[in-house]
Parts: sequence; structure tokens; C-alpha cells
Amino acid sequence: MRGVVVAIGNFDGVHLGHRAVLGRALEEGRARGMRVVAATFHPHPRAVLRPGEAPPLLTPLPVRRRIILGLGVDEVRIIRFDGKLSRKSPEEFVREVLVGELGAAVAVVGENFRFGHRAAGDFRELERLMRSFGGEAVAVPVRGLDGGEEVSSSRIRRLVLEGRVEEAARLLGRPHAVCGRVVEGEGRGSRIGYPTANVRPEEGVAVPGRGVYACTVRVGEGRYAACTNVGVAPTFGGRAESLVEAHLLDFEGDLYGLQIEVEFLRRIRGEKKFGGVEELREQIARDLLEARRITNATI
Repeated sequence: MRGVVVAIGNFDGVHLGHRAVLGRALEEGRARGMRVVAATFHPHPRAVLRPGEAPPLLTPLPVRRRIILGLGVDEVRIIRFDGKLSRKSPEEFVREVLVGELGAAVAVVGENFRFGHRAAGDFRELERLMRSFGGEAVAVPVRGLDGGEEVSSSRIRRLVLEGRVEEAARLLGRPHAVCGRVVEGEGRGSRIGYPTANVRPEEGVAVPGRGVYACTVRVGEGRYAACTNVGVAPTFGGRAESLVEAHLLDFEGDLYGLQIEVEFLRRIRGEKKFGGVEELREQIARDLLEARRITNATI
């Protein structure tokens, strides 16, 4: 059989369910001597079908691509999701995109995969259509990965937004991370003895709920323990939107302008308004000790 094995899905987060699909595709590829291609949709379908209602992403496209390639697939292909694609019938999608553009001889999907106009196609339809074009389809169970419950991006997204980053990490198979460039802040951290890297997250990415977190921060090839605040600085009167402010525990140097990656390990406490700077400084010292204790096992 000519062609490639294609694992297809949205793959936002590349969570345990996605990894099961990609892992099965790799098995199929090895067994058949075929290359393995992961095909992911971009932008998120809801951004096209319901403008303004797109969910925050767990992984921006470059990060998603990097993680997927790290699992061993040969290539990542981006399927541009637009109005034209959304109107294709299940048969048109399989004929023109899956078989025509991607060259799929075997399509590997999660058991709940839907495709075609108004999500009319399910796995049985995919299996029938792939057979009609001389190929095969394989469905991978995604239930039972977490005590019988389905592992989904929407569930993980909700955990992240609620600050439950440990639970999210268990379903992702790694800590949730926020990538962004370090920008100039108001300098309050430096003035009270705890300078922070003020991170501007990539647009549309899920940022954990307000609070203080034990984190690790990737700077180039280095990885550092950090205590990170996500919030609006209520002690100083508050601000319009939350910022991500990471204090790296064992780092010396200038981070301004650099792209860094903040991995959220555990929420230490919620955001709080303190009575003054000295009370805040004392709490930060306790937060740093807790962050160091938590990150000692990961650095």
C-alpha cells in the first residue's frame, strides 16, 4: 500500500489522549514501513465558525509542532481551517484533504473524531470512506486514560483557568506552559527586593487563574526555579488586566526582550491584597521558600 499514516486532530495541548492517537500512528507506521504525518487544524475551528468565541489555546502552533515532532512523527502538516474547509462534506474532506493533500493510506483518529460540514462524519463514516479510496481508518480509545473519564482539551483548559495546574499537568503529561517575551514593567518588584520578569504571553493562550505559583522557567537552554505571580497587584491599587510576573530564584542577568517559557507546577496560594509593602515582602519570602521546595525535585 502506498501513502503515509496520518494522525489527524486538533491536538491543542498534545495531552494524553492526543499522545495515544499519535502513539498508535507511530505503531502503524512502523508495522507498515510508512512515514507518519501528524495533521493539525489551525486556527481553532471555533475561531472560524463562531468568531469571538474561540477558546484560549493550551499550545500555540509553534509549541504544538515542537512537542509533536518530539514524539517521533516524521512531519507535522497544518490544515488551514477556513469557511471553505468547514463546508466540505465528509466525502469531500476525505477525498480532497485526507487522501488528496496528505496522501493518507491509513488515518488514525480519536474515537470521538468528527469531520465534514456540521461535523456530520464520525468514525464509521471515516472508515467507510477510507475503504472506498483503498485505505484504512483506525480509532483510538480516549476514555479510560483518567479513571475512565475522557481526557479533553476543554477539560484541561478549564483546570488551567481555575489555577488547578497540577491536575492539568497530569492530563497533559507535562506542566502547562506560557511562552512570551519579557517586557518592561513598573519596577515594583525590584524596589522591594524581588525583581520579576514581566512576561507578555502569546495572544490567545490560556493563562492560569490569579495566584502565586511554583514554576520553572526556560531561558534558552537553561531552566530555572521560579515563583510566579499571576494577577493585578491589588496591594498597589490593581490594574486592568492580569500580568505574569516570574521571579527566577537562581538567575543573574538581563531578560528584557527575551522569549521565555514559564512552566506552572503548583499553585501556592491565591491572590491577596496586603496591608502594606512590608507585609507583602514577608509573604513573598515565604512564597519563595515554598517555590524552592516544590521545584527542587524538578531542576
